[in-house]
Amino acid sequence: MNGKRVIRYLYQFYSGGVFVKKSMRRKCFLCSVLFAGALALTGCGEEPYELEDNEREIIANYAAHIISKHNRQQPEGYQYVYVSGEEEDEPEEKPSDDKEKEEEPAAADSGQEEPADGADDKTDDAQEPQEPSVTLSEALGLSGVQAVYTGVELTDRYDAAVPDDGKRLMVLHVTLNNESDKDVDIDMVSVLPVFRATVNNTEETTAELAIFPDNLSTWEGTVGAGKSVETVILFQLSDAEITSVEQLEMQVTAGENVSRVVFL
Repeated sequence: MNGKRVIRYLYQFYSGGVFVKKSMRRKCFLCSVLFAGALALTGCGEEPYELEDNEREIIANYAAHIISKHNRQQPEGYQYVYVSGEEEDEPEEKPSDDKEKEEEPAAADSGQEEPADGADDKTDDAQEPQEPSVTLSEALGLSGVQAVYTGVELTDRYDAAVPDDGKRLMVLHVTLNNESDKDVDIDMVSVLPVFRATVNNTEETTAELAIFPDNLSTWEGTVGAGKSVETVILFQLSDAEITSVEQLEMQVTAGENVSRVVFL
């Protein structure tokens, strides 16, 4: 079929020359127009635009937001997170002025400052009454004989007694005086007194139980009437800074009795 015949046929078709219902002709006309429009829009030769990854994410997020925005179950869009009333953090209550006043220390109310740490301990120690001092004779339970302190010396050797390495000997001299008209027998071995000295308030040391003739800790013999006997008590000192004895007191344990004796 050549072009003239096609044109003639279409003319007859739309003009009624071909037996077709009017409604059918209208439908065919619309189909032809749509077909012609489709042909006009195709074949432009341009390649479709490819989106980048970040552009896809932007479009996806925006589409999700638009969709969720119209969701009645999610009134604020996709960013809204519903928190139940039980899970919501309750605001912290600030203490009232009355509570703050109750929590203030009593010292602030009285206008007195609290003592620093350790001040109470020092005060208690200072206020604690010390044990009264007694004589050495009373501490040893001697009767008829007076034990009299006559001096102290620091030395590296006394008779056969030698101190340990790095230590020195402190020799405390005690004289046993019998001022009565009778002889007095003394047996310190049966008592075995323990002497613990405090020197210059810096070092405490216990007497040595060395066995030699004039050691008071183990002295045994008779003090004649009106006579005296020289004895000593030996201690070892480890504090090299003690070069002289300025203060000296001793704790004497004789049996069940514990006494305090102050010499210097």
